[in-house]
Amino acid sequence: MLDRADVVVPILRSGVLAQDFCRRHARATVEAVFERSFYLRAGDEFICVGEPDIGNGPLTLIGHPGPLADLDLAGRPVALGGGHILIGNSIRLSLDRSEAWRSPPWPVCPSPSRLIETCSALARRAAIDAPEEGLARHVCGIGEASTHQRPLARIAGPRVATFERWLFAVLARGRPSEDAIQGLLGLGPGLTPSGDDFLVGALALLDCVGERDAHAALGRAITAALRGATSALSACFLRAAAAGHVGETLHRAVSSIIAGDVGAAIAAVDTIGHSSGWDMMAGITTTLRVAASTRSSSSAYV
Repeated sequence: MLDRADVVVPILRSGVLAQDFCRRHARATVEAVFERSFYLRAGDEFICVGEPDIGNGPLTLIGHPGPLADLDLAGRPVALGGGHILIGNSIRLSLDRSEAWRSPPWPVCPSPSRLIETCSALARRAAIDAPEEGLARHVCGIGEASTHQRPLARIAGPRVATFERWLFAVLARGRPSEDAIQGLLGLGPGLTPSGDDFLVGALALLDCVGERDAHAALGRAITAALRGATSALSACFLRAAAAGHVGETLHRAVSSIIAGDVGAAIAAVDTIGHSSGWDMMAGITTTLRVAASTRSSSSAYV
């Protein structure tokens, strides 16, 4: 059955979690179709199939760019097996020659003083470049006065502060008394709400700077609270980030921040959705500020 199709699309690269999805599932559905990509769903798991310009990711299959935009996909059944994905009876995605994609190693983390300088530079750029909606302007401390903030920012403020207190306690090797993600999961509209994007950015930064205990603790808190707290698609991305898997563009943004290249980081997050990239940047910046401050305080006593 999977050897016959009117249209064959070679898959060029496949993320490690997307490969696992294809091995474990025999049936799926086309869940959502966008201009340059579409999602396949099996239960509560998703993978994205898209053109090269969407970027590589752990849950992504990158197909040859030509045919994807012209495919009629909505509502078609999906069968997986034998190195192929058959959509309907006429479209076959061939995995035979795809290259496995895994995010590269993180760069070496610089001194706390350098990280603090980068946080300040990010705040200055966010004042100019961050969209008014979302969390970035609030988190960077340069948004409007609280009485004039957008509703999402007013709601998020205390919840981000709770996250910061929790993270300070964890990084100081103390006993956190609060829930790390209280009210952030599912906060905001969209398939990937702002609060979820914030947490993905926080997880990526913790992984990058080698705070394994904090990363593991945050990942446990997120996965324990996921069911029913947010959209199924966003939960899938959160589980991946908790396991240490993030997409190419977010990886580039975090790596650029660690290297002190704020311009490259801004350029990267600007390409992730309308405000999702900036909401991730809010989580990155908050976590970076706490990590840099904690490390600076520790080094003062060495």
